[in-house]
Amino acid sequence: MFVLSLGLNIYFIFFEERELQAPVEIAQRAGEQPPPQEAIPEPAAPVAPVPAAKESPPVAKARLAAPRKTTALERVEVKRASFSSLDYRDGKEIHALHFKIRNSLTFSTCRIMQEGCEQMAAYISRLLVWFFDVERNMRNGDSVHLVYEKLDTDDRFKILKLVYKSGFAGRTFQANFYRASELDYGVYYDQDGKEIARRIAGAAAPIHDYQEITSLPGDFRRGHGGHAGTDFKAEVGTAIFASFDGRVTRTNWNVRANGYCVEIDHPREGVKTLYLHLSRVKVKPGQFVKKGQQIAESGNTGNTFAPHLHYEIKGRGKRKKIYNPFEFKHLTTIHREIKAEHWEDFLRTVHLYDRALDEI
Repeated sequence: MFVLSLGLNIYFIFFEERELQAPVEIAQRAGEQPPPQEAIPEPAAPVAPVPAAKESPPVAKARLAAPRKTTALERVEVKRASFSSLDYRDGKEIHALHFKIRNSLTFSTCRIMQEGCEQMAAYISRLLVWFFDVERNMRNGDSVHLVYEKLDTDDRFKILKLVYKSGFAGRTFQANFYRASELDYGVYYDQDGKEIARRIAGAAAPIHDYQEITSLPGDFRRGHGGHAGTDFKAEVGTAIFASFDGRVTRTNWNVRANGYCVEIDHPREGVKTLYLHLSRVKVKPGQFVKKGQQIAESGNTGNTFAPHLHYEIKGRGKRKKIYNPFEFKHLTTIHREIKAEHWEDFLRTVHLYDRALDEI
């Protein structure tokens, strides 16, 4: 009897321990931590609001927050889909995303995109800066609806439609990509056919033909301070013009960083203008130039990642104040609008984008 009793005790002790250890072993094999014993759940901390930023031109700062697990509630708020549109862009596959802002634009985008999320967040920012100050006025709970296509270039993505519902502004903003037949590049328009970005009008424009504006004064650069100029993405060899009458003060200084470059002094306006990363300079120091005169060709020289013009307006004094060209009193800006002959085609394009969003 003693031997039988001892054997039963060993049997029950052994198998009870196996049952207790089984969930832990399964969890560890799955790469998870075992659940704590008798843990008392704490109330969830509220999401910190987007911090206010100091006054600056409307430029987005896309910060990457530390990754964290997505809750079941948040997973309900995130939707994504991809599908083929046979009647758009020669049947290329386009994609749709729906998500809400949490913590920052970059963090929110990276919650649902495995690759290229920071790049996509930067593209979204470039559109939103024409509607509101992204750093100051973006709010948790704002919703983003996006249609885009993947590219086989370094750009990786092309946003086709952006719909942003802003709690701060109490309204919805739209950007629809459309290229009219007579234009070299496509443009983003709102739902009423008005270009969302401003353009410098007339002979004062430093560049007329460009793909898009990729940076504005005050834009934060990792490892550097605020960006001092406006970057116009353009093909190498695009004509560059003087914004005002003035005298060329220097050319091609600090070529390693600036590439080929030009600086012009404009006493009447009280500023100097700089043109960097050029492929060809057509003026010399000391030369007087007229407003609208071609002075160079755009390029990809110096410290740059892609062909573009860096255009800068700064004060002549010791402080060398930096001016946003779209707010500078001596420059006039405009919004282009869809021409009447393109209106029906524009509406058809927008309808295709809307269909994509409705698929989810």
